[in-house]
Amino acid sequence: MANQRGNPTGRQFSWLHPSLWRWHWRRSWKGMLASSVVLVVFAWLFIWAMSLLKATAMAEIVEILPDFIKRSLGEELYLYTTKAGQVSIVFRHLVTLLVCLGWAVAKGSDTVSGEISRGTMEHLLVLPLPRGTLLLVPSVLATLGAALLALSVWVGLALGLRTVERFSDLSAWTFVPGAVNLFCLTFAMGGLSTLLSSMDHDRWRTIWLATGVFIIESIVSMVAYVWPAGWWLHWLSFLSAFEPQRLILKPEAVWTLSLGSLGAVRWPLGVWYNGVLLVLGLVWYGAAWVIFVHRDIPVAQ
Repeated sequence: MANQRGNPTGRQFSWLHPSLWRWHWRRSWKGMLASSVVLVVFAWLFIWAMSLLKATAMAEIVEILPDFIKRSLGEELYLYTTKAGQVSIVFRHLVTLLVCLGWAVAKGSDTVSGEISRGTMEHLLVLPLPRGTLLLVPSVLATLGAALLALSVWVGLALGLRTVERFSDLSAWTFVPGAVNLFCLTFAMGGLSTLLSSMDHDRWRTIWLATGVFIIESIVSMVAYVWPAGWWLHWLSFLSAFEPQRLILKPEAVWTLSLGSLGAVRWPLGVWYNGVLLVLGLVWYGAAWVIFVHRDIPVAQ
C-alpha cells in the first residue's frame, strides 16, 4: 500500500501547478468540445422536430395521460401544451441527460479510482503538491465542463428559436432558468461521482455505483410525483430539485417553508432548487476531498 501523502502543507508550492492543469486539460478538452457540439446540434434539431408536429399535438398527448400523472402536474398541466412548454422538454430529454450526466460520471469516476486503475495515481502522488490539489484540478475542470454543456443546450435552443419560424416569437432568455438548473444537476452528479471515486480503486465499479444511485433516485422521485400520499419521498431524492420546465414555465413560483407560529419562509423556486443541488454537490466534493487526503492509495494491480 502506498502511503505517500504528497507535501502535507504545500506552503512552498502553489496549487496552481501549470503542468498539472495542462495535463488534465489535454485529457478533457476533446470530450468537452465533442459533447458541446452534440448538444448544440441536438437542441437545434429538437426545436426543428417540434415544429413539424401539429399545434395541438401536445394537448392531445396530455389528454391521454393517466389521471395520476395529471393530478401530479396539477394546475401546471396546461403550461406544457404551450410553445414554451414544448421547447422546454429539451432540458429533460434523454439525449440531454445522457450527455450531461455521462460527462459528470465519467469525469468524477476518473478523478481517483480511474487514476488508480491506470496506475498513474502513484506517479501523481510524488509531485510536490498538497494531495488535495490532485482532486481540486480535475473537479474544477469537470465543473467548467458542466457549465459549458448547459450553455451549449441553451445556445442550440437559441439558434433554433431564431431559425425555426414557428417558435420565432419566443425569447431565448425565457429558458435560461432551465439551463442553470441543468448545470446544477450536472455539478451535483459530478460531486457524487467524485465522492464514490475517492473511496474506490476500480473505475467501472464507481461508474456503476453512480449510475445505480441516479436510477434509484429517479425511481423515488417518480413515485413521489405519482403517489399522492408519498409527497414526503421528495425529501429522499435530490432529483426532486431538478425541475427545469417548472422554472421556465412558472418563473414567479416560490417555495414556502412553514415555521408554525413563527410564520413562513418564502424563497424563489429557482433559488431553492438550484441551491439544493449546489449545496449537495459542494458537500459531496468536500467529503471526497477529506477521504482522498486521508486514505491510503493502493498500488494498481
